[in-house]
Amino acid sequence: MFKLVELDHENLNIIADYIASTYGDGGESISTAPGRSRSIVFTPSVFDVPDGGVDADLIAVMTPFAPEFEAVFGAIRDAGTAAGFRILRAKDIWQHSAVIQDVFSLIFKAHIVVCDFTGKNPNVFYEAGIAHTLGKHVVPITQAAADIPFDLQHHRYLPYLNNAEGRLELEAGLTSRFRSLK
Repeated sequence: MFKLVELDHENLNIIADYIASTYGDGGESISTAPGRSRSIVFTPSVFDVPDGGVDADLIAVMTPFAPEFEAVFGAIRDAGTAAGFRILRAKDIWQHSAVIQDVFSLIFKAHIVVCDFTGKNPNVFYEAGIAHTLGKHVVPITQAAADIPFDLQHHRYLPYLNNAEGRLELEAGLTSRFRSLK
């Protein structure tokens, strides 16, 4: 193949056009991971890919849908606002009849995804997996280190207590982390 290109540099464009027409154009990058040497292209079979790309100022928050997480969400929201981001959670949007499509679309568009592993909520684990697969900056938080499963223990996380002082510490830690990911 190199000889073909050496003989005529226009052959490289012909080869590239052939690859794109045969295997697709490589798709668009929605990953927030800095220039990796390899990437993959896939077409979800369960979700519809939303229009548009990544919103550089959007943080998606994945927590269990339970009243005891409202104050925690408030701390996350305040940290994001302080760092110059918009904060959304699937609970606050309704664009599709299937909740999981709203969740996927939110993660797809987000620059950062906060996942609260407190209580080992399977939905949050699933959402973290989607975020990791899409190459998002995932910021794990938890009230108990034991709630982080083995496969995720190698990731740094922010521990917190769900009381006024603990949420203020969480807010400070998240603000710093969010600013570092801007």
